[in-house]
Amino acid sequence: MIILPYSDGDFDGVVALWHEAGIFKPYNAPKSEIARIQKNNNCLLYIGREGDRVVASVLVGHDGYRGWIYKLAVAESHRGKGFGKKLVQFAEAWLVARGMPKCNLMVRAENPTAQDFYQHLGYKAAGHAVLGRWLDKGDVALASAEIDVVVTYMEMTAPPTRPTVPLPPGKHALLRVENPTVAFYRFLYNTVGERYLWTDRRRMPDEQLLAQVDHPEVELYVLYTGGQPSGFVELDRRPKPDLNFAYFGLMTEFIGRGLGKYLLNWAVDQAWSYGPARLTVDTCTLDHPRAIGEYQRAGFRPVKQVQKRILDPRLEGYAPMHVIPRLPEETATR
Repeated sequence: MIILPYSDGDFDGVVALWHEAGIFKPYNAPKSEIARIQKNNNCLLYIGREGDRVVASVLVGHDGYRGWIYKLAVAESHRGKGFGKKLVQFAEAWLVARGMPKCNLMVRAENPTAQDFYQHLGYKAAGHAVLGRWLDKGDVALASAEIDVVVTYMEMTAPPTRPTVPLPPGKHALLRVENPTVAFYRFLYNTVGERYLWTDRRRMPDEQLLAQVDHPEVELYVLYTGGQPSGFVELDRRPKPDLNFAYFGLMTEFIGRGLGKYLLNWAVDQAWSYGPARLTVDTCTLDHPRAIGEYQRAGFRPVKQVQKRILDPRLEGYAPMHVIPRLPEETATR
């Protein structure tokens, strides 16, 4: 048996295994259950394979405090070969590598065989009661997990009349990224947008993101300073006859050098070169307080504001918890 991370092609074999092993429960729909597992960075589902057949499985994860093992199953035809023990040892090594000092697991009271199996591997009854509550009934109070956001929609209906903004002193290069890779785009988007809780693109799977950014009418420009990326702007020409500024921002280390003003005004001139009816952009209160002012100085004007209440993306795992939703003025990227 070889142990491999679960892949989508293993789905039917895993479900059949769980049915055979008696660990399938109708209230745990495998499709949504595995999808949740795949979205989580702190757990992984592994399968044991012999040839083309899935003969075993184990789910291992941690909450940052203790490790947990779930979904240990071995096909009846392959029991007695030490596969279960091998999977438990593999899961324990996974947890040790992540700094977990202890592994917990739960065994149903009606499964004494499983209890004996784990006890032979050194596990002991903890003497604690396991309490549970279903959170999918719509009765969870989410107010404390939500944040208020005001989105300001802006437009520019004619090219601005202003002198060209010069490039600040230094070694700079502004290049269009042709056929951007997902990895490079995520680097730009996540690095610039992390402190502003940019999460829309973080939520996209790779295939969807690639279709979004590697499109003939989407242009990604990266400003390099001293040979490394210092900021980027993404122009979307698809909402014809308009042109939308999808994203714009600077790397933290390059804030305060005049690069943002240069890049924004260059992007406005570039956008108007395509002859759109108008330019559009939106910003929100998660961005820097001066964002609206910077866009206005570039020639945009506010046309609408919408107040929203959203689930905190930090709690969803799309942004680190140390990021504060409303940043002090001096930490802006605009």
